[in-house]
Amino acid sequence: MIRTPAQYVESLRDGRVIYLDGERMPDITKEPKMRGVINAVAMTYHLANDPEWQDVITVEEDGDRIMFLWNQPKSVEDLVRRREVYKAGHHMGGRIPGMGPDAMAAAGVVAARMDKELGTHYTDAVEDFRKHLKTTDPAITGAITDVKGNRSLRPSAQVQHKDFFVRVVDRQKDGIVVRGAKVHISATPTANEIIVSPSRAHREEDKDYALVFATPVNAKGITLITHPTNLYGPDEEQVQWDWPTSGRGGGVSECLIVFDDVFVPWNRVFMCGEYQYSRDMAWLFGVFHRLYGTCGRSIEADNMVGMAALMAEYNGLERYSHIQEKLAMLAMHAQSIEILAMSACEHPEVYPDLGLVAPSISYTNIAKYMYANDHHEMTKLVADIAGGLAADTFSYKDWMNPEIRPFLEKYMAGKNGIPTEHRLKALRLVKDMVSGRGSAAVIHTEGSLAAQKMALYAYGDWERYKALAKRLAGIPGWEEHPVVKGFGQYPSKWVI
Repeated sequence: MIRTPAQYVESLRDGRVIYLDGERMPDITKEPKMRGVINAVAMTYHLANDPEWQDVITVEEDGDRIMFLWNQPKSVEDLVRRREVYKAGHHMGGRIPGMGPDAMAAAGVVAARMDKELGTHYTDAVEDFRKHLKTTDPAITGAITDVKGNRSLRPSAQVQHKDFFVRVVDRQKDGIVVRGAKVHISATPTANEIIVSPSRAHREEDKDYALVFATPVNAKGITLITHPTNLYGPDEEQVQWDWPTSGRGGGVSECLIVFDDVFVPWNRVFMCGEYQYSRDMAWLFGVFHRLYGTCGRSIEADNMVGMAALMAEYNGLERYSHIQEKLAMLAMHAQSIEILAMSACEHPEVYPDLGLVAPSISYTNIAKYMYANDHHEMTKLVADIAGGLAADTFSYKDWMNPEIRPFLEKYMAGKNGIPTEHRLKALRLVKDMVSGRGSAAVIHTEGSLAAQKMALYAYGDWERYKALAKRLAGIPGWEEHPVVKGFGQYPSKWVI
């Protein structure tokens, strides 16, 4: 049964140990600083109960409605639908949490692989948790990034202590005990459950760190240390004027999660010691979550194009060739991300022996790298088109002051026929979108630029590339490649 927004908010009153700005919060639902991030997740439940969006966000199963994201992707259609769900949340100004469902999807593939190759039974635990998700409909997040300590040392070789990466410290008959910390974990304060997963590959000496498990955020031994990333205020009209994107509740609250000897029952453990598969889990989570990231960034890129075009019009510059060139570059950037991300779904990684699929590793990583690497260039173009007023534009309270409003009306006007109020609102939008935390976070969310390069190299079809070069150069050996051999001998004579 799909929760209502009110039921979701009530579920956050669960006794969790959480700190904000150095103080313990007894009830996060009553904290004004958390209102925006709670509202962002509550939007998911609003959409799921809205007849206009219900058929996008949810699916009917056994006569009941469940969140579509609880299901394991098994086809191209599932991956394309997954994008539609994520994009719906972004379009409506909410935040359908992606880390949890993406960690769940990755765990489903890796658990099936381990069961097939090692004879384990982790799929049973994954499916038991999936049944729990469908029955209780919690908000979940994925805890991936470890605090790492000395980054030149492997997890088990850390000197100060062994808890810079989450590890199992005790294996018991009915479960395991874990210790360590995760950081940069989006939406944790507003989640009910966490899926914990490795952030890297492991060797045998690091097997205690090869862990995937799920746990409630209010489990004994878990402490959350958080801060809000979006703005807030009692006057909604003021917030939406001054900070039209970050002030609407679309942000998330990042978190340090401390696991201090937390007990996890075996039916919530999806990997424990199988170090050979840590890499698979890290890569697969990355590709699923980068698909999620491209959904938000594709919409953000479209918004940036629209924002730049609007400012060009409001400034009376839309007919200038150098402005049109910049707008064309912005549009090309936005469309490239959208096409690559859709291609990642339409040409997926297929695991026929498991009956499962994942987004294309190459296309997804290229799309993520492109939007992260080009982000500052795009914001530069937007800021250039908007002009210097975007840095020093006026606020809602300025506009509402009857003593100074006539001056703003007169001197902040732009192109004839454009209301000054509209121009000021557009300038505030530029100020909000091209400055602040977002410009830095876009580089690292869903994995750093280096992570995309590593993935593209690790999964690059280098033998095919080399076979193509051999065929072209007339070097023997290209005939051995299963794809390239089908092209036949490269023509060595003129046709005419």
